[in-house]
Amino acid sequence: MKLNVFTALTAMLGFSSCMQMEPPQKVDFISQVKPLLESRCLECHQHKYVCAGLNLETKKLAMKGGRSGPVILPGSPHHSLLYKVLKLGHDNPVAMPPTPDGVELEEAQMLHDWINQGAQWPEGVRLVPPQEWKKTHT
Repeated sequence: MKLNVFTALTAMLGFSSCMQMEPPQKVDFISQVKPLLESRCLECHQHKYVCAGLNLETKKLAMKGGRSGPVILPGSPHHSLLYKVLKLGHDNPVAMPPTPDGVELEEAQMLHDWINQGAQWPEGVRLVPPQEWKKTHT
């Protein structure tokens, strides 16, 4: 019987193959990503205020990106500008959103996982800017 190095090491250390890390849960766009983008990004990145040329209201516009190019690269969170600027930290001048109460680490991780899982955005789903919430939620 032939053993590879990994199998030999795990056997020596007493680990079983069952101890591998669980993959992240599937991120749901509607219940997780949409509310985050609406509450933290859409104030500045929508039809009324297209900061840096970026409008995140629709899948087509979000995937197109802004003046810096595409901001969401499905399957590649570490190359996606949207994820990069959210995880920078509140004291970084390039961090988004530019308010002291930026995105929490868990929220940035969730966005990382969503992008890593292919950045699925259901067709026809449009984000609603915060100032329009009352009109659509009453």
